[in-house]
Amino acid sequence: MAPRPGGSPLSRRHVGLTAIGVVVSAVAIWLSVRSVNLGEVGRLLVDASRGPVLAFLLVLATQTIIRAARWSILLPRRHGRRIPILRTLPPLLVGYLANSVLPARLGEPVRAVLVARREDLPVASAFGVVVLERLIDSAAVALLVLPAAWAVGAPSWIVQIAAVCAAAASAFLLVLSFAGLAGPVRLVDCLANAVSRAGVRPAMVRLVGHLREFASGAGTADRRPLVLVAACLSLVAWTMDATLVWLAALSIGVMLDPAQAILIAGVGVFATMIPAAPGYVGTYELAASATAVALGIEREWALAIAVLVHALALLPMAAAGAISVLVLQRAGSRGSNIAGAARAGGERSASAGMRG
Repeated sequence: MAPRPGGSPLSRRHVGLTAIGVVVSAVAIWLSVRSVNLGEVGRLLVDASRGPVLAFLLVLATQTIIRAARWSILLPRRHGRRIPILRTLPPLLVGYLANSVLPARLGEPVRAVLVARREDLPVASAFGVVVLERLIDSAAVALLVLPAAWAVGAPSWIVQIAAVCAAAASAFLLVLSFAGLAGPVRLVDCLANAVSRAGVRPAMVRLVGHLREFASGAGTADRRPLVLVAACLSLVAWTMDATLVWLAALSIGVMLDPAQAILIAGVGVFATMIPAAPGYVGTYELAASATAVALGIEREWALAIAVLVHALALLPMAAAGAISVLVLQRAGSRGSNIAGAARAGGERSASAGMRG
């Protein structure tokens, strides 16, 4: 059957997101380089010391394993057993690869689809866990940025915003740890029952069923105690992210104190939430370099730090993701089809209403 003119709504949505992302990244790149001597930036990157770069890669690998362990803890158990880290690591790396080549952070739903197909889990439940991870990550970054902003003597309005975010993050983690999402899960169940009794279209029944699985994956009573464990792992992972910034700066001869590194890393991470071109090109560089300049670092050095951190984190993870595709294919996993997972992940993201 011939495709309808104009393509599917999902395809048009992805094209639109890509176009918006490219424009945002182009503007961000222009703002990053408009008053910078690019020749000097290039020289700094070429002359970067190898020792800190090698340490950077080692910390990055350790951080990735910690994230795979956190995912293993939060995912629903399979046959009463936790999914091993060695089985969550390949889908996680493929998700990183997808984030580097697809717009709107589609790597997140892609890895949810991959692990669900590989481990025979409900896709919506796996996606709910991914959303829960992102929420815990945001809380961890907020809790780290507050003391960093205070330590570097940031303007009072920045400290106040960080304090509000940290307070909200603490409340969120406490609620998840001690109360869970039992209330929202019960609400979704009531909605499912009402929809079934009303005799509405099957598509609506399926959507509500997905919402129930999503809410279940995002936190139920049996996983409440694990939220604090996941939050602690997130704090460790994001502390390592600040260490990556510190090592990148050290490699070009800039000495950052820990608070400065945390602040640059935190602002850079929040910038990746803005819809941008694949790989968050431009938005990360603009946010990280602008923060470094605000901390008194010269523009050329600030941009070199941002570019180095981004390149050293993005390229090795994309390469590891490509290797993981081969590993999954060799293992005969149905989830090794990234194109299919991307389509399913895009549909899952659209049906759940998650912003990229």
